[in-house]
Amino acid sequence: MEGVTRAGGVRILLVLGALLVSAPAFAQTDFSGEWVDRITEDSYERSGGPPLGDYQGIPLNDAGRMKADSHDDSEWSLPEFQCRPHPGPYQWRALGGVRFTKEIDPVSRELTALHIEYLRSLERVIYLDDRPHPPEYAPHSWSGFSTARWDGNMLVVTTTHLKGSYLRRNGASFSDKATMMEYITRHDNYLVIIMVLTDPVWLEEPFIQTTHYQLDIHQQLSFYPCTVSEENISKEVPHFLPGQNPYLHEAASIPFEGARGGAATTYPEFREKIKGFSNAK
Repeated sequence: MEGVTRAGGVRILLVLGALLVSAPAFAQTDFSGEWVDRITEDSYERSGGPPLGDYQGIPLNDAGRMKADSHDDSEWSLPEFQCRPHPGPYQWRALGGVRFTKEIDPVSRELTALHIEYLRSLERVIYLDDRPHPPEYAPHSWSGFSTARWDGNMLVVTTTHLKGSYLRRNGASFSDKATMMEYITRHDNYLVIIMVLTDPVWLEEPFIQTTHYQLDIHQQLSFYPCTVSEENISKEVPHFLPGQNPYLHEAASIPFEGARGGAATTYPEFREKIKGFSNAK
């Protein structure tokens, strides 16, 4: 009996050892592969761009609204802007697919980082090796500095050190004080990204967007050619002084009062409020 007990104990130890070796220390989901965007959320952001002066759904404060109103779309023709990468908070809504690749430690075989490539952007690295974020005075970049942790099957990403840039291409922007949280989950062949941007300078409250992609094993992320050309006769930077943009009333697709942005425009009940505006249809 003693021999049988000892043999059974050995078997149990072997099984437990195999389980410990084969099971990851925490839940992980494989995001690697090529994903194509499915434009079902705010599609005008990823086509011709939103109308001038239309900031609905963005919780701009007064300073953020003034900054947006001073924007001139002609700045996109400046040489230094033509090949500028999209910023991290905007990139998920930009046109084109996305590629995830894994960085694996060659010795421990642990996942240490994810690399994300978009159609028009620099390669973005999300670190999973518990490294700290840089000090506040460290350089900022278009994609910022990103670290992540697993919460079950969800990847929770924290991004700091973002350069100030646009939330929409009509001038609605975030500052270089902004921080971004992303919650990335995979549901079979669909990828869902929840982006939460907090900016103490130009936003009243966090700006939240959801975007989804679909796995496509036949996709190959294409090369993005970009050639800088001289399009402006003038060498001046296009802009409007605060309060002096004469075109804001012309292009908004909804009543002007409803297009001004702000926290109230992010909530469903704003649909009822907008009916009371003077030029509502």
